[in-house]
Amino acid sequence: MERFDVVVVGAGPAGASAARAAAEGGARTLLLDHRTELGHPVQCGEFVPTATELGDLFNCPELIARAFVVPESTILRSTRWMECVSPYGHRFRFPLAGATVSRRAFDKALAYRAEGAGAELRFPLGATGRSGATVRTTDGETIEAEVVIGADGPLSTVARSVGLPRPRTLYRMITATVEDPGEDGIDLFFGRDAPGGYAWAFPRAHDLNVGLGVARLPRGRTLSDLLDRFLAHRGFSPPRDPTRWWVPVGQPPASLVHGPVLLCGDAAQLVMATNGGGIPTAMLSGWLAGETAARHVRSGTPLREYDTAWHAALYEPLARAAKIQAWSDPYTALDPLLALGMRYIGARGLDSMMRLRWPARLGRGT
Repeated sequence: MERFDVVVVGAGPAGASAARAAAEGGARTLLLDHRTELGHPVQCGEFVPTATELGDLFNCPELIARAFVVPESTILRSTRWMECVSPYGHRFRFPLAGATVSRRAFDKALAYRAEGAGAELRFPLGATGRSGATVRTTDGETIEAEVVIGADGPLSTVARSVGLPRPRTLYRMITATVEDPGEDGIDLFFGRDAPGGYAWAFPRAHDLNVGLGVARLPRGRTLSDLLDRFLAHRGFSPPRDPTRWWVPVGQPPASLVHGPVLLCGDAAQLVMATNGGGIPTAMLSGWLAGETAARHVRSGTPLREYDTAWHAALYEPLARAAKIQAWSDPYTALDPLLALGMRYIGARGLDSMMRLRWPARLGRGT
């Protein structure tokens, strides 16, 4: 049986960040991923905010400086604003600095940086189960570690193995590429384009990443039906290379430490409920998990310090966003009510919601 100090399952942004932090902290680290190509298929809108914008959401500047590094070579298009589009076409614009990235390049770059820090990278090699700190892999072997970090996405094998309950809502998502030019902003569409959810169009270098997510499919509809209808309604070209996945939305778990197991990213249900973003929280939580694992291996630091760390950095804004999303859910059922609500809170209120805060006009504080 092979032995490592830390085994990280999943080489997306969360797992690659965890593996790099663990390796840099002196832990003998193994990073596994079941995909034949890292970053593919693309199951993401591919948007990331700038570090400054992220610092407006989460008050952890030192962590952001360490963990949230977007490789310049992976950036396809810088963006300057967001527009939220109501069911009847009213547009609400506000500043939002960020970029779209190529996830095929982004995931590879993060994983290779972890490898460069000393982690061993193996793919395609997934995990089929876990018992204690032992991981069973798809090649029939077992690998033993002091710490296992689950970063294997919303349907995480590692999370299931520790009994973490499914999130309150799993959004069904579909994304594709269309051959249309984009401007220096990102668009979110609400109402009829994605009933009870949202659709998007994010500019890449010479095309658009488009997609949508819904909590429930309308009767008799498929995700492909909804995507085709959305694109036709908004005048986009036909889609190519559609892919489907899930996004967990709801209150973050109270604890992400389960014996020798730490969870991060989508596997830990750390998604920003009001905007659907998961890359930044994956990178931040993954880094904290990797740092804690390395300190545990090196000096016996209790693994529960991971809970202390991610709670301090991420919990309050994520929990507030989940409350905002749950409160707003009933208003998304009827387009007239949704459109009226969007006009009432306006661009400033929508900006606040995207930043995980209550709109000022609702009088609920920040």
